[in-house]
Amino acid sequence: MEKKTTMKLAAMALVPEHYSRDIIKVHPKYLFSLAGFGFGSIITFIIIVAEEYNEDVSLTINHSHLHHLAIPVLFGIFGMIIGYIYGKKRHTKEEAFQEIFSNQRTMSLILDHLPLLISYLDTDLRYRYANKTYEKWMGLSMQDIFGKPVKDIVVKNTYDALLQVMPKALQGKIVRFNTSREMNGKEKSLHVVLVPHMGENRLVKGFFSIVGDITQLQKREKKIRMQKDKLEELNATKDKFLSIIAHDLKNPFNALLGFSELLHVDYETLDELQKREIINLLYKNSQNTYKLLENLLEWARSQSGAIEYSPSLTNIKNLVDENLNLLQSVAVQKSIHLKSSVSEGINVNTDADLVKTVIRNLVSNAIKFTNENGEVVVSAKVVSASEGKDMVEISVADTGIGISPENQKKLFMLDKNYSIKGTNGEFGTGLGLILCKEFVEKCGGKIWVESIVAKGSRFCFTLPNDKALAENIFV
Repeated sequence: MEKKTTMKLAAMALVPEHYSRDIIKVHPKYLFSLAGFGFGSIITFIIIVAEEYNEDVSLTINHSHLHHLAIPVLFGIFGMIIGYIYGKKRHTKEEAFQEIFSNQRTMSLILDHLPLLISYLDTDLRYRYANKTYEKWMGLSMQDIFGKPVKDIVVKNTYDALLQVMPKALQGKIVRFNTSREMNGKEKSLHVVLVPHMGENRLVKGFFSIVGDITQLQKREKKIRMQKDKLEELNATKDKFLSIIAHDLKNPFNALLGFSELLHVDYETLDELQKREIINLLYKNSQNTYKLLENLLEWARSQSGAIEYSPSLTNIKNLVDENLNLLQSVAVQKSIHLKSSVSEGINVNTDADLVKTVIRNLVSNAIKFTNENGEVVVSAKVVSASEGKDMVEISVADTGIGISPENQKKLFMLDKNYSIKGTNGEFGTGLGLILCKEFVEKCGGKIWVESIVAKGSRFCFTLPNDKALAENIFV
């Protein structure tokens, strides 16, 4: 410390003007003290001259000549007090400026590390400031950005959007808009906020631009919307399911209870033919009710995720023959001929249980809506899909009542609730076709219908065909 003081005193002696200015600038109380001392010395000098030339009015009467020294000293002290007060005020200002400077550095540090693109534009839409995030995003330095027009930096769609909101921004209103920009081969969604910088005269001096990357936010919003739609769909499914249980399942049980009660109460009074007719009706209703209940249980399992896709090499002819044999008794009651034209060489790597359920529902529906002495034919063939891979197309054609184009649009849709009675009054819910659609899609295929009213219908669905597995023909 002593060494530094010595060096400073030596420097003051070598360059007195520089250090005297520095001292006066930093310590203004010394300047005011010196001025006060000088002013007091002048007054003392005037008093001394007056005393020398005016002996009648001597200021030294009954006083010591110490006042000649006291006056400049007092003025010097008074000047020092004024200088101290002024210096204190000046020092406070310097501290304020220092604080402002420190705050600016702190603010720049904060802005540079924010994950937002922050810039300042003048009223001519030229850059006057951009934080480090903006520089990194654009791949430009501040020197490249400063003073450049916005249209030379941003993409065209962003600049066009900016021009659209500028009239409102010039009125002092905060404006917002969304835009996009390609970054590293990926499309980025951006949200821009333009905040006008108002002067004291309420005129716009410039604009603070705050840009945020909302790509991930939009992805999350899209996911939320998809989940919302899925929940609404599940809710509609639940309502439909409850409606089927409350109404469609209740009706066949009412019929069963009615016929059973008739047999129980009037058994002795009924003749043999009447008893046979009632028993036949009970049998048919029991079969239909069981099928409905089976579909409801399959539907419940499907919606709960309990049914999983388990592919294995499956021979389509074997599945078709199995279902036709199962439904043969139902077809015989309506004198309907069931026929299969599926060749033995069609093998598909798919879930046999799901495909079996689809074929059973389609054949059962065909029997239900075909008049007596009609025909139901099941066929299959390999077709080439537009994607370049082979598909196996399975179809169930009937000679039934057909479906109008308006009603065809309602099929495979749970919310449309399309259901009509069969040719012998068989009831249904349309739930079987919904199950078919879900199971076919789970297997990677699609389902559709071709129908002409009064001539019949043809329900078709496809299954992906793995050529490597298809070559392994069953022995």
